[in-house]
Amino acid sequence: MKYTTLKENPELYNNCVKLIENSFNYSKDNKFDVDFYPLMEPSNHQNNFLLLQDNNLIGHIGVLIKSFIIDEIEFKVPMFGGIAIDPSYRGKGYFKEFFNHTLDKFKGFAFNLLWSNKLELYEKFEFHPCIKQFEYNTKVLIDNPTFIKYKLKDLDNNQIKQLSYIYNQSKELRYKRSIQDWNNLKKITSSDIFIKENNNIISNYFFQNKGEDLNEVIYEYGHLSDIQEILGHGVLWSPFQYHEYIEYSSCLYASLLKICDINSFKEFVHLYTQKHIKIQNINDKKITFFFEKNQFELSIANFLEGIFGPNQFTELDFVMPILISGLDSI
Repeated sequence: MKYTTLKENPELYNNCVKLIENSFNYSKDNKFDVDFYPLMEPSNHQNNFLLLQDNNLIGHIGVLIKSFIIDEIEFKVPMFGGIAIDPSYRGKGYFKEFFNHTLDKFKGFAFNLLWSNKLELYEKFEFHPCIKQFEYNTKVLIDNPTFIKYKLKDLDNNQIKQLSYIYNQSKELRYKRSIQDWNNLKKITSSDIFIKENNNIISNYFFQNKGEDLNEVIYEYGHLSDIQEILGHGVLWSPFQYHEYIEYSSCLYASLLKICDINSFKEFVHLYTQKHIKIQNINDKKITFFFEKNQFELSIANFLEGIFGPNQFTELDFVMPILISGLDSI
């Protein structure tokens, strides 16, 4: 076996995309490298890891590094995606070695994230489902729609700056997103953006659809002041739970999380919980922590759900929920 990257072997790009699309049963009408452009763009090719056998491409694992900022401290977060192994080489232990090899490169971060419904598989690598995400499937009729559909690529620089301003005012903890990041997202031409304007100034927006992924799902929005109209366009994903007049249809997990550098993870949790939670110790199965001078011990899985949701500790209902947008998710 040989481990390499797309940066070292750019001639394998088309074969790599084909391998991923075949693994995820992509239709001919959609392209993985369009839906997930930030993961596959040339400047990230050093993080597109390849597995070769006899010079044949048999596996890919992509990593996109994003950042959360809490109290002006930046926490870089590697997200794993586009994970694919040629069907002819599955069940032979190749993936385990390949994935562990790739994980070793990113163990210096507070935690790693990925999304998959293969919970039993990734539990073997110490990934646990967490981060609450409510799905709202309430049918709402729109009498006078105020949101107009566009493609992000068709917006000018001034409009991008307005979107960026709204994004940065979010009530959720979101990934840091620069103007350059916004311009890169323009390459995800499979996504639709709906914009609301007042006097030619953007007051709100939301993203829906993403090619093969997230069909009819609204996975990012500026704010939810217009939630009634937003719900008229499709299924909404949000980490906010409404108790009064809107009922969620299900509560999902937004990601799988693997704790990596213990000290960095301790700091992240301490700041994220506004210093109410202080982790004392983490071992292979348990986390010992203090909450308001009282000591507790939980399994890692239960602790992660308690901090980030679902099943978040009621004592932490004041913390800013995490939103992982479908534009960033891989």
